[in-house]
Amino acid sequence: MRRVPHRLGWSLALLGTIFAVSSLSQATAAEALTVTNEASTRIGFSGLPVPRFVALKKEKVYGRIGPSLDVDVAVVYRRQGLPVKVVAETKDNSWRKVEDHTGRQVWIHHSMLMENKSAIVRDNGVLFSKPDRSALPRARLEPGVVAKLEKCEANWCQIKAAGFRGWTSRENLWGSPLSELK
Repeated sequence: MRRVPHRLGWSLALLGTIFAVSSLSQATAAEALTVTNEASTRIGFSGLPVPRFVALKKEKVYGRIGPSLDVDVAVVYRRQGLPVKVVAETKDNSWRKVEDHTGRQVWIHHSMLMENKSAIVRDNGVLFSKPDRSALPRARLEPGVVAKLEKCEANWCQIKAAGFRGWTSRENLWGSPLSELK
């Protein structure tokens, strides 16, 4: 049996360590808690419910194809406060798999996310003076408008957008909380 020179043995050991670290990061991604049924809410590795809505903390946030800084960027979001839905978390609690209002799913580092206080209008949304369809209409909002959520009660949310404040149906908003706002 031939003896391996010390340098070569060290290089092989280093290669084995690199391979093990690479495999570990892939395993971490595979171990992410994923919720497939929106109706079921689970407690994620963060201790918070999954799914839930959060918002982008910065003006520029990278959405990646996997939960690591070493993977490609799939999308660059350029809107602070944009609501996204957390659908999974990594076991180490560092990354969140999020879904945006278009249905695209990407991974974002938890430090780039904050509590959600906004929603996106889905269809032409009418703002009413009260949470009632027979109330006086105040404004009509175009689809895609990002509105500030003020409060939600039952199937209605009070929002502020484009200088108007009023009530609209919760089903017309993407990003309204899955549970009641307090």
